[in-house]
Amino acid sequence: MNTYNSIKVLAMLLVITVGHGAALADSGRDSTVPVTDKVAPKKTGPDKKAAGKTPPAAIPVYVPPMRGAPVARVGGGTRGIGDDLPFVSVVTPEHTGYTSSSQPVLYWYLSEPVDTRFEFALINDNEIEPVMEIASERQMQKGLNFLDLAEHGISLKPGVIYQWSVALVGQPEKRSSDIVSSGTIELVELNETQSAALAGADGLDTVRIYAREGYWYDAFTGLSRLIDASLDDAELIETRTALLRQVGLNEVADADK
Repeated sequence: MNTYNSIKVLAMLLVITVGHGAALADSGRDSTVPVTDKVAPKKTGPDKKAAGKTPPAAIPVYVPPMRGAPVARVGGGTRGIGDDLPFVSVVTPEHTGYTSSSQPVLYWYLSEPVDTRFEFALINDNEIEPVMEIASERQMQKGLNFLDLAEHGISLKPGVIYQWSVALVGQPEKRSSDIVSSGTIELVELNETQSAALAGADGLDTVRIYAREGYWYDAFTGLSRLIDASLDDAELIETRTALLRQVGLNEVADADK
């Protein structure tokens, strides 16, 4: 074999050897290693699924029905009876709050439980006698308390502004020392657009619609019922706290946790 042919044979053998070696190396890989074990591209943002938590729902935004309306809410305090009596406040906006229910639920807040005499009154300025008066000697609990007008057979009339109040009576012979808080409420019927929107909503969406349309009492009652039904869900309580702050009830909001 001449020199040229020898070199040609050696070159062919070298190609065959290299190719066979690469095939052996490839076939020798560990087939048990899954594809997912390959290095993934580095993430540039947070992994929401890994966090295991969905973003919180949008907070209902209360839109007052009449901007510039006169202040109607009167706050309570600890004046007159003694330093140990609590702060009391009706849970209303500063202006007249709307409701779409003829028998709404009315809420008020007490900073401490009390054993003193308690009075509730609902007044229509167009009538001489109060629409409703209740006096109670039972202990009132700390936090949010409420009265459901339906349970007392009382219905509001559309277009009438009612004043309602709660009072702690420490000295019946000296009523000027009462601790009183009051607000106003008006029954305003829903229009067709509002009714249609509510018909297709439920849960927190219903609360958002009521708040957006200016129906404070409906929004607050709906949210409070959701909290009661969900065994005091923390996110819902935070939502109610935010709603209270929107109408300036900061002391009530601070305690509603």
